[in-house]
Amino acid sequence: MIIRTGKTALTVALMIFMTFGLRAVAQESAWKIGPRTLPASVDVSEPVREALMKTSTPDVAAAKGNRFKTAEEWEAWVKEGNVPSAAAARALAEALSVTIEEDMIADVNVHHVTPAETAEEHEKHLFVYIHGGAWVRNGGVAGTLEPVLIAAHLKMPVISIDYRMPPEHPAPAAIDDVVAIWKELLKTRSSTSMTMGGTSGGGNITLAAVHRFKDLQLALPGALYIGTPCVDIDTIGDSRFINEGIDRNLISWEGIPREAGVMYAGDYDHKHPYISPIYGNFDNFPPSYLISGMRDLLLSDTVRAHRKLRRAGVEADLHIYEGQSHGDYIVFWNAPESAEHYSELKAFVLKHLASPLIPATTLSTERSKGIEIPKSAGF
Repeated sequence: MIIRTGKTALTVALMIFMTFGLRAVAQESAWKIGPRTLPASVDVSEPVREALMKTSTPDVAAAKGNRFKTAEEWEAWVKEGNVPSAAAARALAEALSVTIEEDMIADVNVHHVTPAETAEEHEKHLFVYIHGGAWVRNGGVAGTLEPVLIAAHLKMPVISIDYRMPPEHPAPAAIDDVVAIWKELLKTRSSTSMTMGGTSGGGNITLAAVHRFKDLQLALPGALYIGTPCVDIDTIGDSRFINEGIDRNLISWEGIPREAGVMYAGDYDHKHPYISPIYGNFDNFPPSYLISGMRDLLLSDTVRAHRKLRRAGVEADLHIYEGQSHGDYIVFWNAPESAEHYSELKAFVLKHLASPLIPATTLSTERSKGIEIPKSAGF
């Protein structure tokens, strides 16, 4: 096509602006999307399909109205979630022949989570785990559910950091605890022999801690595990709206999740990289493994983090699973998708901790059926 100069060119330019410019302006306002029907997920395993079929439609109004005004109300909610999660962690550890031992490093509580047999290639490796729980839940043994799965699947020793939490200890207490332990570990280990990561709030703290490591000019981990992280405390990102009422675990960001995030942030600006790590500089970050699900309220957070890493030239693998809500790869621990996820994580860790890459194996599930993981275990 030939475009002539003068009035013709001006006319074409105006047509392009009218077509695309006005469309961009229109998208600045919110879209009103009517009632939707969500059919059963496709291409999911039978255990996942059965669980989804048994799940009632999430109550968005109830989730948004779930707010606490006092520290006592928060503490009651925390205890309500920690008790079943701790029981599930102990049962899972016994079923998978994993030991959990409490310890203290640099005046911070930790749990050593150790498989019955450590793989030869991991004898000098360590997985430093930062638990989720909306920054306030999963203290103590309750925070070792996923570390048990990681230890068993990867056949790798794990240290789970039992960091201080709100209401008593808002930011930067959690990051300070991670930094203290990291400095202590560096006294006897090389940074590239360790992987660091966690799920949900743990993914948030992992990314924030690496920003802090960079500020302190500390050696960085050999690899990161970023499980469906909150990268932005505020209600930002497409999936916070699209997946509201679809995510069976978080349901809505408005309510407990956001209130917990605000309480965790304390006096920090919400755009500070230690609070909302997406606003930090991702140059020279370690290779990162990220996971989320199509129904995950924090799918956008995971995608945003992945793009930020890739734009900084960082090697980053993104894994998105059909039908999964926030942290379901922990809740569905006995499903093929969960075994697949940890197999992928195993390969990623081996690659970046300079271990010989061997075929990843999946766990036998026959001896460990019947253990129910609370839905709140992953966030």
